[in-house]
Amino acid sequence: MSARIVFFLMVSIPLLMIVGCSSSKNSEQTALSQTAVWQKRPLVIDGSDSDWIKPLPFSDRKEKLSYAVSNDKDNIYLMLSTRDPLEQEKILQGGLTVWINNQAQKNETSALGIAFPTDSRNNHERSIMAAAQPDRYKDKINSLDDIKDYSLYGFKTGDTIENYELGQSNEEGIALSLNYNLAGDLIYEASIPLSVVYPKNNSHNFNGKTIAVGFFIEGIPPSPGSRRSGGGSPVSIGGGLGFGSFGGGGGMGLSIGTGSFGRGGSRSDRQLYEPGKLWQVVDLARPH
Repeated sequence: MSARIVFFLMVSIPLLMIVGCSSSKNSEQTALSQTAVWQKRPLVIDGSDSDWIKPLPFSDRKEKLSYAVSNDKDNIYLMLSTRDPLEQEKILQGGLTVWINNQAQKNETSALGIAFPTDSRNNHERSIMAAAQPDRYKDKINSLDDIKDYSLYGFKTGDTIENYELGQSNEEGIALSLNYNLAGDLIYEASIPLSVVYPKNNSHNFNGKTIAVGFFIEGIPPSPGSRRSGGGSPVSIGGGLGFGSFGGGGGMGLSIGTGSFGRGGSRSDRQLYEPGKLWQVVDLARPH
C-alpha cells in the first residue's frame, strides 16, 4: 500500500467517524423532540376536550393516558385525558403536578410547578369515612365538587409556594380546569402564559423555543386497615392522602399529595398505586 493511500485513509476515516457521530446525535435529538400544535384561536380552559384535535399526539400505555401540548403567540396549552378508572382515582385523590422546564431538561429542578388538585384535607377525611361506611361513600369519593385547591411553585423568586382556590385568579394568569366528558374521560386542561415561562424574554418572540413538560401523578396510600401484598393487586380504591412535603431530595422540588416523610412499614403498605412520571420535550409551534 502506497504512502499516499495510507495518508488518505488516516485523514478520511476520523472525518467519517465525526460526521457519523454528529448525524447520530442530531437524529437522537430530533427523535426526542416533538412539535407542539399551533392554536389559531385561544383555547377556553373549561375541562372540555371538544376543541382539541383527536387523537391526542402523545400517550403513555403504562399510565393509560393521552395528552397534548399546543401554543399560540401568548400561551402554552396542556390537556391530559384518561378513561381508566384507577388512573382517574390516582389523579383525583393523589394529585397531579405539571412541570414546565424552559431549558428543555427532563427534571423539575428550576422548573415551574402546577399542582392540581391539592385539597388533601377534604379527601383525607372522605377516605376515612369511605373506609368506615363504604356503601354510603363509594359513589362520592370521586366528586369534583370536593376539588378546590391548586398550588403554583417556582413562578416567583425563592421557594415561594402560592396556594389558590379553583376559580380564583392568580398573578401569573394561569388557568386550570378538571372535568369529565360525555364518554367518561377525565379531562385536565391548563393554559400558561409564555411570558411567565420565559420572564427574561423582553422581545416576546418565542419562536424556536423548546420546553420539557412533565406530568407527575402521585400514588395513593392505603385506606385504614387495608394492606397490599408485594407485587399484588390493590385491595381497595379508597386510599387516603398524607400531607405533602416540599423540597424532597437534593434539588428544589414540590411534592403534593402523598408526602415523603414518616410512613412506617414496607413500600407496598405505603401506597396502593405507585406514582407515575413522564416527560415530553416539545418545540413550540410557529405561526402558520
